[in-house]
This record gives sequence, structure tokens and C-alpha cells, in this order.
Amino acid sequence: MKTVDLVRAYNKEVKWHEEGYIPGTIDEHLQVSARSGACHLLSCTSFVGMDDIVSKDCFDWVCSVPKIVQSLCIILRLSDDLKSYERQRLTLHVALTIDSCMKEHNIHIEMAYEKIHLLIEESWKDFNGEWLDSGNTQPIQLMERIFNLTRTMEFFYKKDDAYTNGHTIKDNIYSLFVELICQIPHTNIYDL
Repeated sequence: MKTVDLVRAYNKEVKWHEEGYIPGTIDEHLQVSARSGACHLLSCTSFVGMDDIVSKDCFDWVCSVPKIVQSLCIILRLSDDLKSYERQRLTLHVALTIDSCMKEHNIHIEMAYEKIHLLIEESWKDFNGEWLDSGNTQPIQLMERIFNLTRTMEFFYKKDDAYTNGHTIKDNIYSLFVELICQIPHTNIYDL
């Protein structure tokens, strides 16, 4: 998948917004919105600088959006939509997967939330199936990058939309990085 595909997805969402269009199914929605989350590009970007491990074939593989990357994109989109739905309903915004779920199944919002949670679980099962596939020919370091990106996205959306509201994870970041560095005794690097 190329950057032009991301731009096409954004353009499609703009068109949906302008027309007030709600895709009739979750699948129709995800064909566009899973791409607009750009996790497929983040996966590719995470390989940069791994010259000793990554070949052109590895970049071609991740750019083809294999099932593990598709699952990452779906987990991100659905998690984002669950956590940002109430905020985005207050403004005129593009329809989210929850809107498509309500439309597709003719259900109320609480049931749509449940269905989206189940879809996230199913996507994790697909993801884990790919992660544990012994026939996978990609270097484990590449798979770990995608795995860690997926876990990071899950963490960002666990309690809130921390991607949009970054202040909500400020304390976590501080405890993981700043406190840890402050605890390391000062050592002269020339003594190493």
C-alpha cells in the first residue's frame, strides 16, 4: 500500500463527511477507515534503520499489507472509534464504524459497542494467529515491531483516546522513561 492509498482514503472520508454518508456495513467502512489510520505506513516506517535485517523484500512484504498488518489497522480503527465516538458525535464529523454497525444491524448504540468489542477480539485472534504462524518467513525482529506497534495502539485506547488526548498518558511516560533515567547513577561514559 502506498501513500497515495492513504490520500485516497482521506478523500473518501471527506466525501462521506460532505454528503453525510454512513457506510451501510462495517466492512464497507473498514475498507476505507482502516487505511486512513495509517498503521500500515507506521509498520513500514518502523523498519527504517534496520539495515542489517531489513531487505527490499521485507519492505515489499509490509507494503503489501499482510494479514497481521491488516489486523493491526482494524484494531486501531475500531479502538479509536470506540474511545472517540462520544467526542466526535458533538461535532459534524465523518461517520465512524459504530454508526455503520448501528445502520447495518439496525441496533442501538450499546449493542453496537458490544459488536465492535467482539470485532476487536476477533482481530486480535487473527493477529495472534499470524504472529504465532511457524510458516512465517519474515525475520522475528520485523514481526516484533508490528507486534509492539499493535500493543502500543491498544494501550493508547485502553482507557481513553490517548492518541488525541496525550496528556492522559503523561504520567505513564514519565514513570517509564524519566524516573528510570533519574534512577541511573551518573557514570562517566569514558569509564565504560
